[in-house]
Amino acid sequence: MTLTLAQITDTHLLADASALLRGCPTWQTLQAVLEQVGDCQPDGLLLTGDLADRGDAVAYERLREAIAPFNRPTYWLPGNHDDVATAEQVFHAPWLQGPTANGLQSIDLGAWRLVLLNSVKAPARYGEGELSPALLTALTDTLSTHSAQPTAIALHHHPVPTGIDWLDQIQVQNATDLWAILDRQPQVRVVVCGHIHLDLHHRHQRPAADPIAVYGTPSTGLQLKHPNPAPDHHRPGFRLLTLNDDGSHGTRVVRVGE
Repeated sequence: MTLTLAQITDTHLLADASALLRGCPTWQTLQAVLEQVGDCQPDGLLLTGDLADRGDAVAYERLREAIAPFNRPTYWLPGNHDDVATAEQVFHAPWLQGPTANGLQSIDLGAWRLVLLNSVKAPARYGEGELSPALLTALTDTLSTHSAQPTAIALHHHPVPTGIDWLDQIQVQNATDLWAILDRQPQVRVVVCGHIHLDLHHRHQRPAADPIAVYGTPSTGLQLKHPNPAPDHHRPGFRLLTLNDDGSHGTRVVRVGE
């Protein structure tokens, strides 16, 4: 038996649905992505931040209305563009779960556990991320309590370098603290993030456990111009993450037009 999540990230919705963000109609591109998400029939949705470009309540409301017809559990976390208080107010619904006051939410998915982390640093000069001491303590406690359950971690900011200098200046600033915890928790198999607007596959090596798979995911709107782009890098997309009962997983990026 498997459980599949569709990761949707960096929607950057504006209050005006017809407005362009640096030439990109983010509402229209999101609609195109959601059509393909529907074709894949995932068991749940995972929203990994920068959902509203300026934190407008109407943008969050529009996103909530767009995903409600899926009638699936939806897990969300904020990005550096989000207004966390506004998002929490709009996303106050039984089928929407996000990080709690300590910046963490631990969700039982059956065979797997999903842990949401709020990596937003406040204030942040350039949009960089940070994991607070309280969050890291809560993460250690949560992972220790559920040590036998394969676990996926989700956060907005990337905790590993992309190789793009300016982008890596705004990753999780204390990523070494995160990896110090995860290196001691062999049940953690997967880390997924947003923020980078591109497809990233990385293997984090651990001294006494199997590597952790780290995935970054394209935006539903604007795509980052990568120095070595794939032929379809310009197309909006999302990630499908399949979690198997035996602790293995599979994943692929789906782009509009496939």
